[in-house]
Amino acid sequence: MAQAVRIAVAVGYLGRGYSGSQVQPDVPTVQGELEAALFHLNWCKRGTHPVTLSSRTDGGVDARMNIASFDISPEIWESGGERAMITALNDLLPTDIRVWAAQQVALDFQTRNASSRTYLYRLQALEGWPNATVDELNSWCKIFIGEHDFRNFCRPQEGRTTLKRVLHCEPWLDASGNILGFSIEAEGFVWNQVRRIASALLGLARNRWTIEDLKSALNHPDLPADFGRSSPEWLTLWRIDHPSTPHLVEKANDTFELPLMAEPPATGRAFRLWASKARGEQDQLHQSAWLAHLSAR
Repeated sequence: MAQAVRIAVAVGYLGRGYSGSQVQPDVPTVQGELEAALFHLNWCKRGTHPVTLSSRTDGGVDARMNIASFDISPEIWESGGERAMITALNDLLPTDIRVWAAQQVALDFQTRNASSRTYLYRLQALEGWPNATVDELNSWCKIFIGEHDFRNFCRPQEGRTTLKRVLHCEPWLDASGNILGFSIEAEGFVWNQVRRIASALLGLARNRWTIEDLKSALNHPDLPADFGRSSPEWLTLWRIDHPSTPHLVEKANDTFELPLMAEPPATGRAFRLWASKARGEQDQLHQSAWLAHLSAR
């Protein structure tokens, strides 16, 4: 019997229909849907969990790009390659999950060994977000760059370090230069880190606390500080950079028109309707990206 080959795929999803990315019993998950498609195709053995994911995302969190890997027989890959694999999987997956690139990797490939992960958070969709300037937000984002103990900006897990190195943190702007939110790239993140940073930035913009409060929480992690946790629905895993998936990274660099504008949110009772509209725009952001990637194959 021929030795299996390992395949890595770029996969995106809308998170609100799933209880996170990782498989869990009796609830829909992204990993569960990918594995169901593989089982239906008889590419993987039922009763196993053949799929591993580069980043774990909570329920409600979207992804333009995560990386999944699994092992299949070499005949399957050789018979059709990337195009056939993408078509076969997408024909079986729900339309809120899309595979948009694939490549063969070494058998010892580990999805978790990514060099960096980038998230976007749409601050502008949070109720009460004020008219902060780009310069203000940029100065606030800068305090998170570098190596810090993020104990006060995460949900610590036993046995896992809270010491992380943030490579970039900057405003996320629309085509007109208006604030949509912020972008943050790090080698790795701790649980709820980006959502807690988002909540801290919201509080900072609303003068609930000062930039010195945030700096103190970073510099003195042994002194408990709680800046809250923002909603998962405005968080997007935007890209994964992995040294062993050059084709997936190249595809992630495909350009497309960003279908988001930082329209001022409605206030009062109208905010819920505005947020529903904004949620639709968020979906369109991901769908536009997946279509661009798929059409460029």
